[in-house]
Amino acid sequence: MAADARGRGLAVSATRFRLRWLASVVAVMALLTAGWPLLNSAVANRQPLPGGAKLTIGSGASGSAMVTVGPGWSVQPAQSNGTQEYRLRKAAVVVDIRHVSLVDRYQVPGLWGGMRQVLAVIDPGARLSKPVSFTAPYELPALTGWISSRPLVGTVTIVPGPARDFAIGMVVLAPRGTSRALLAAAHRIVISLMFSAASK
Repeated sequence: MAADARGRGLAVSATRFRLRWLASVVAVMALLTAGWPLLNSAVANRQPLPGGAKLTIGSGASGSAMVTVGPGWSVQPAQSNGTQEYRLRKAAVVVDIRHVSLVDRYQVPGLWGGMRQVLAVIDPGARLSKPVSFTAPYELPALTGWISSRPLVGTVTIVPGPARDFAIGMVVLAPRGTSRALLAAAHRIVISLMFSAASK
């Protein structure tokens, strides 16, 4: 009986995780499928950030991470929540940062496959590359790769927290032909990710 209860509890937790991750992926895909006109219409939804601003995402010292934002970036308050998501924008570049709860450490590789499956349904013309594993600069095993659709291209990076009970997903999207300087500014946010001492 106890084993059955534990099994049901794990199944419920896994279902909740899949729903949370699905919501995250759907939001990213909305950026791809809606195209840039929709993003341009959100110009009023911007709050400028000072250069060097540090944004914490997650709740509690053991379940949070932080990124450092360079000059010229704005946060979109309507799409941002410090415990779950930040959407940052600079000129034509959007950086979406999401906190994803994990049931166990073995779910990290499945995040990429889940994103690809949802992408295939929502935007068959979009493509997600195979993930590349790396550790620097996070000193943790992370996954990264390319995402592209007709109007936009970018990168996806998934970094699990040290205890593997959550992950930070970061998506950079920009129109094709965006300057390297702007893309480099977005990349600096991605590699600035740090986890709190309490989460290690």
